[in-house]
Amino acid sequence: MLSILILTTRLMTPTWRNINWLSPISWDVFGYYLYLPATFIYHDLGIKNFSWVQHILNQYSPTIGFYQAYMGPAGDYVMKYPIGLSILYSPLFLIGHFFAYTLGYQADGFSLPYQIAISIGSVIYTWIGLWYFRKVLLRFFSDPVAAVTLLIIVLGTNFFELTTLDNAMPHNYLFTIFAIILYLTIKWHENPHFKYAIPLGILCGLAILIRPTSGIIIIVPLLWDLWSKKGFLKKINLIRNYYGQVLCMMSLIAMVVGIQLLYWKIHAGSWLYYSYEKGEELVWIAPYLSEVLFSYKKGWLVYTPVMSFALIGFLLMAYQWAFHKNRLKPDNSLEPTTRIFIWRNTFLPFFLFFIFHLIIVASWPTWWYGGSFGQRTMLESYVILAIPMGIFISYLFEWNKIFRLPLIIIIIFLVILNLFQTWQYFNIIIDPYRMTKPYYWKIFGKNSVTHQDKFYLEPLEKADDREGLPKSDHFSATVLAYYNFENADPSNVSAFCTDTVHTGKFSMRLNRRNEYSPGISIPYNQLSQQDFAWVQACGYVYFRCKPEETGIALVITCMKKGIAYKYRLISLDKENLKPNEWNQVCMDYMIPYLEDPSDIVQAYFWCRGNQEALVDDIEIKLFEFP
Repeated sequence: MLSILILTTRLMTPTWRNINWLSPISWDVFGYYLYLPATFIYHDLGIKNFSWVQHILNQYSPTIGFYQAYMGPAGDYVMKYPIGLSILYSPLFLIGHFFAYTLGYQADGFSLPYQIAISIGSVIYTWIGLWYFRKVLLRFFSDPVAAVTLLIIVLGTNFFELTTLDNAMPHNYLFTIFAIILYLTIKWHENPHFKYAIPLGILCGLAILIRPTSGIIIIVPLLWDLWSKKGFLKKINLIRNYYGQVLCMMSLIAMVVGIQLLYWKIHAGSWLYYSYEKGEELVWIAPYLSEVLFSYKKGWLVYTPVMSFALIGFLLMAYQWAFHKNRLKPDNSLEPTTRIFIWRNTFLPFFLFFIFHLIIVASWPTWWYGGSFGQRTMLESYVILAIPMGIFISYLFEWNKIFRLPLIIIIIFLVILNLFQTWQYFNIIIDPYRMTKPYYWKIFGKNSVTHQDKFYLEPLEKADDREGLPKSDHFSATVLAYYNFENADPSNVSAFCTDTVHTGKFSMRLNRRNEYSPGISIPYNQLSQQDFAWVQACGYVYFRCKPEETGIALVITCMKKGIAYKYRLISLDKENLKPNEWNQVCMDYMIPYLEDPSDIVQAYFWCRGNQEALVDDIEIKLFEFP
């Protein structure tokens, strides 16, 4: 039934009809997928001829700005994302290619048949993952507990959104791979055989090939059954007795990962190559942990609160692991004592996987990971987190009604809340990028959003966006700063001009030695006590060169701990200004909702070019409703 629900939801959200960046093969997916048309259609994996990529960008608009590949040191374009996901896409690509030819669509890798093939094919991968996921759950729990756990993971988390609307992303595929790896790990430790060792090695390698950080899944088979000294010795003997299978697994992992290394050697000129941009790298160790867990922008436990019970399940596992090491013995049934034994001896690999996964997720500077519902990078970890979740459910079934009933009501409420918020996300009431705490509560439980509500969203991050101060008689205006430079600094005479002024006796020179004009740099809570306010910066500019050579700009921005956000810049070379006369320039800027009112508001003129310009009579005002 869940599989049918996922398919039906995917069919009801036919994003393949979009011929733009909302289509299935867009943004990051476009980058993961690009290997396939480059290889099989255009025969140009190094993108030596960029014209075919430009044609795709022009015709289908799958992304805003081409960031999916960069020019490498060997002269070829090098794909930003690893090759692994394109391997899983390949049968879907071939199906789309067949139907494109058969039905008369453009066989260019991006027309409608390819989009549908990737979308529906990703649902099939989800089905496979759910099938193995249920088989894993039944190895740990009774049928009722496994069923409840499965329902909570699918309907109570962002699993549902990420396997329907955004199902072509790598997290859906990694969930399936992790589920199969966990199943094969159990089977191999019960009955070591090449029929388990071979696919286990291939899938571990493929997980690395999709996202190198996903290689931490190897922790699970590596530390499986290591719950005591006895378990450690048992694992050593197992490896010694079946070293041929272990070597086979290791060799297959290396061979699969070698596909990426070979690609880099051919197109980047070296076996190891960092394909992301400079500055896009992990920042150890988990500096964004609180944001990943609790931020209203993308906090995992804010948008998937039901997973808090999985964390409680870890505590129950830890208790069994610490205090019942020698009291329980395994048997061949799923009696409670056996289940507790299994829970205990799997605590170490599951808990360490979760900790390392969370550290990696919280060490990436773009910790919100683009547009998604909640923390999309946590999806693949649900295969592991389902076990402590199931343990919590098992205990819940055995607790007194006084404790059980309220917890059951809370879980049901959180599942319903998740489904409703998933609907909100589908209808862009929950914004994929710009959520804030006040906006979250403004739209909590709503089926529509007002224009006033949207003021509480994070600001758009496009530097050249222009805003206009609303016309209203209710604004109160305050002059924050006024600079006419009549009190010129005698110690810095070269920074001022006397022969060309707008008013008075002095104007200010902006050039390479003196790049920035005076302006404001004030904490917002010293400017206003309102949620929102406007800043207007005006000044007069004079230059003698061509307008495009001035390089002068007017900047207004907010600053948080030295990092700019809602950065707005008017490049004056695009303002149709006239040389050899004074030109007035103004910018209106709505200060966004600031979670920290002590964030700094700045406004100033900035000379970025080699040609000198003069500024005079700079006035900066604050507008707010009293």
